[in-house]
Amino acid sequence: MYTASFVSLLASASAFVLPEGPWEHHWAVIVAGSNGYGNYRHQADACHAYQIAKKKGIPEKQIILFMYDDIAHSTENPIPGKVFNKPDGTDVYHGCKASYTGKDVSAAKFLAVLTGDKKTAKGPVLRSSKHDNVFIYYADHGAPGLIAMPEDQEPVYAKDLNAALVEMKEKDMYNRLVFYLEACESGSMFKGILAEDTKVYATTAANEEESSFGTYCDEDAVVNGTNLHTCLGDLYSVSWLEDADSAFPRESLQRQMAKVVKETKESHVQIFGDTSFAGDFAGAFEGDAKDKHGYLRGDAKAQVRTGVDARAATLSYYRSKAKAGLPGAREAYLAELAFRTETSVRFDAIAHAHGVVVDVDVVYRGRGFDAISHPSVVTDDVASFTDETWDCYKAAVDAVRLSCPRGINDEHVMDHLKILAGICEAEPSSDVAASVRAACA
Repeated sequence: MYTASFVSLLASASAFVLPEGPWEHHWAVIVAGSNGYGNYRHQADACHAYQIAKKKGIPEKQIILFMYDDIAHSTENPIPGKVFNKPDGTDVYHGCKASYTGKDVSAAKFLAVLTGDKKTAKGPVLRSSKHDNVFIYYADHGAPGLIAMPEDQEPVYAKDLNAALVEMKEKDMYNRLVFYLEACESGSMFKGILAEDTKVYATTAANEEESSFGTYCDEDAVVNGTNLHTCLGDLYSVSWLEDADSAFPRESLQRQMAKVVKETKESHVQIFGDTSFAGDFAGAFEGDAKDKHGYLRGDAKAQVRTGVDARAATLSYYRSKAKAGLPGAREAYLAELAFRTETSVRFDAIAHAHGVVVDVDVVYRGRGFDAISHPSVVTDDVASFTDETWDCYKAAVDAVRLSCPRGINDEHVMDHLKILAGICEAEPSSDVAASVRAACA
């Protein structure tokens, strides 16, 4: 559920006043943290965000985009060279210029960009000042206390992300900063960690224990009569992106988020950090609008979209192709189901090695098309993790990444990382990583 302070913000309108102080410059950092055609939606979301920032006046040299860039020209893409973020929409790939692609889309480079560390990034970094607004948008898979990177690279951990935000504050790298995060369990990246007095306003697609949801999937993923079969966008992301496309120029952050909350019905959008400037124009962050306070008048009109659990998006993709009778689709679908069962067995073994009983209930619906595992003994809250707990958790995740089939580059595997978090929280000095390696041998 969103916070009480956010509810109070919705109850009153902000006055429309001229800004005080110097004119701000605006910067944007946009990240699609996955790869593979089945994750099409993340790069589509990111390119759409790029187009909005560019259209609304942020100079392209001040938009830093991380994108693996393997979707538009994938052999699986039935409309080669183009990417769409909604049915019968416009091509968001045209003119979408990534600063970092392929293996350069990494946690180390992302954090270096935020903190202005050009030596580590080896590319463009934020050169913002205390007079500038910074907007960060990140779309990806997530797990307790982490968000992923492509090609099974080391993920971005909540501890390190929040440390980077603190460093940015200490370096006077922003006046105000807005962070929109699309990922499963994304609330765990900020809950109990992000301070409320740092001029950082963060929203997440889900709370710390639930999935986020894709949208425009299956039979809805049609562009000019061609079914792309994969999800074209994410529910939370599409809500703010399409609102930004059509929003009244004086719309505030809080009004935009009120609409996103209404439209993201499958998960609970969260708001963290400093809400003191939530009455400011959304366009003063997502674009280069003059920095004035926006209106909050009347109810935000909501659009109804269906959602697909991001943990089942790959199954949805294969199901759509199988329904269309595409060669090999049903076999791929059945192989995916088998892999999910094997994954649950592996993590059950890891839990048992530490004396933890995990009830893994694999539920099949519709002839097995929507297999979802439900570990009953897990941890989603990383705010209380000590340094020792973080060391245990990071080592265990690295062991999965380096030793297990698919590593962590898989939505279903990531759904089980909460088991590792739970074991490390209970036994921070234990060698969970060794148990992972043994289970995946």
